[in-house]
Amino acid sequence: MRFGIVGTNFITDEFMEGAMLMKDCIEVTSVCSGKIENAKKFAEKYSIKNVYENHIEMLDSGEIDSIYIAVPNALHFNIAMAAIQRRISVFCEKPLAVNSGQARVLINEALKNKVYVHHGVVPLYTENLNVIKNNLQNIGRIRRAIFGLNQYSSRYDRYLRGENPTTFRNELANGAIMDLGVYIVSLCVSLFGKPRNIFANSIMLESNVDGSTSAILSYDNFEVILLCSKIIDSNVVSEISGEDGIISIGVPSRISTVKIMKRLNTANIETFNEMENSFKRQLKEFLNVVENGNYESDVVPYSLSIDIIDVMTEIRKICGVKFKEDE
Repeated sequence: MRFGIVGTNFITDEFMEGAMLMKDCIEVTSVCSGKIENAKKFAEKYSIKNVYENHIEMLDSGEIDSIYIAVPNALHFNIAMAAIQRRISVFCEKPLAVNSGQARVLINEALKNKVYVHHGVVPLYTENLNVIKNNLQNIGRIRRAIFGLNQYSSRYDRYLRGENPTTFRNELANGAIMDLGVYIVSLCVSLFGKPRNIFANSIMLESNVDGSTSAILSYDNFEVILLCSKIIDSNVVSEISGEDGIISIGVPSRISTVKIMKRLNTANIETFNEMENSFKRQLKEFLNVVENGNYESDVVPYSLSIDIIDVMTEIRKICGVKFKEDE
């Protein structure tokens, strides 16, 4: 399968690591970026033969079968739609869309054109997510879960100096809930479904994006607390607490580890490590769907993607985090 890449950044390097682990069945033939010089440097780094000025040229080149989208959130929709309408399969970085309306339009268009759209939320494809699901029954009645992802952005100092980095721009639809919150919202919705009620609050920056967001999602007889930030670090432990034990989760954006501790047997802690490259695992699923002539993943069905975007959209609405796409 021939891939074209849109966007050149650290996450694209990680995609290339996964693609190179599957070089027998995946070839990255093309790349484009917001700046042509970045695309040329990336192509030279990875020996990619085709460089394009923009995604339309690449989509119309006849050189690709699928596209990987790794650009700011506000650009996902138009690039994905252009690929879908050309019947080119899409691997889109999280979040799939800015809001619920966009997500539904993309998915309906994909089904209409019989094209697969892959929602690239890493933890949803991990084996450790299945470990968590399979062990929920072993910790008794769930009463509370806390999922936290707080990382002081490497670009926040530039923002404070007034340099306007892409990480904190409202017009690009980014900020804490969109860039980090998507992981923990996805984890929560995958495990427990959509909540009954949502309470949320954001710490807003002058650029009109959230630097931090916290939310409480209410379910029948338990609650989930979500904490995400791009302006602080935190040692908050992500865990699911039941009456008979705890499931502890390391790095929820990847579910790097899972530890299961029973209340009456605290000396016996089961530990599970996520071993496989996260993009290799996703690319395996991508190939499985496309090569079998399907248009939707059984691992991450479109209904789950819509539920995730619905919850994120509602959290933003409560917090007053608005983008032009919401108008």
